[in-house]
Amino acid sequence: MKTAGTPPIIQYISHGARETGGYAHERFLAASLSETICRPSDTFKEIRFRRNFKGPFRWFLLALKAFFAADRNAVVITVARLAWPVRLKQVFGKGKIVLVLHNYDPKDGKPRLYYRLLGAFLKHTAKNPQKACVVVVARYWQDFLKDRFGIAPILFPNFFDAKTLQVIAHSARKNPKLIHLGMYSDKIDFKKYLILFHLLKEHGFVCYFSSSEPVFSPDLPVSTFQNHGEYLKQAAGSVATVILNKTNEGWNRVAHESVLLGTPVIASAGGGLEELVRLSGGVVSDNPEEIVGLINAGLPQICFDNSLFEPAARNQYLEKIVSFIQQ
Repeated sequence: MKTAGTPPIIQYISHGARETGGYAHERFLAASLSETICRPSDTFKEIRFRRNFKGPFRWFLLALKAFFAADRNAVVITVARLAWPVRLKQVFGKGKIVLVLHNYDPKDGKPRLYYRLLGAFLKHTAKNPQKACVVVVARYWQDFLKDRFGIAPILFPNFFDAKTLQVIAHSARKNPKLIHLGMYSDKIDFKKYLILFHLLKEHGFVCYFSSSEPVFSPDLPVSTFQNHGEYLKQAAGSVATVILNKTNEGWNRVAHESVLLGTPVIASAGGGLEELVRLSGGVVSDNPEEIVGLINAGLPQICFDNSLFEPAARNQYLEKIVSFIQQ
């Protein structure tokens, strides 16, 4: 799906000390747009501020960095915290902004100012659809933002290569007493996990959280995986993945990987996570006693069509974004 005419510059601007799942999604989007729109010799320009910016002064510093880095005539793909600096820079040019928004949940601990600015930007987007658009990772967030802000977000999901994960799944031996508790982070519902952990332990189950970095957690078991393949093998060998979060997520990569590894998912309600669980025939629950009972009784078989999330399916999602860029 190549486009005619003079191709625009594709610029991707992000921030963060670690390359997260969100970063992988955004970068894939930027690269895919570049391949679709630009000449073969062109590539998108990526700018990443590789540190964590915390506190009002550093947020302001980050905004200045984004303002000066943004190309006023480019199509800039960026994230919520950088949306206004980029958009203000484009007032002086002919550029457009593609905001990738993974979720919207004021309960997630971000400052009120963050959501005030984001809300104002989304309302601005509704009034200026030729200059700004929003990309989301789940249909849940399409519906939510349409109802809340009157905008029409474009869906560009996370993509997963099912074949690679299914090879691991077929070679793994299930341990009927091993439970994966998802990725350890500050998003987890610590109290519910603590109750669940002790209940599962009483029933003879062995539980673990995954982490890519060493974590000190005296109350909950955390396994550190330096190698992504080893993490996948253990997830494939688990009888269930249980994800209990305090906030509504965009799209939980651990849950999607678990499904493709043949490991059923139990998760709390809300966001793209609930959407994924229901699509895969999993169970939506955040009640520790109920979860233990479900696991003891045997979880439903996974029934999931990954065809819409394969990298090869990206063009059907790119069409609306390309149309926005060419308007």
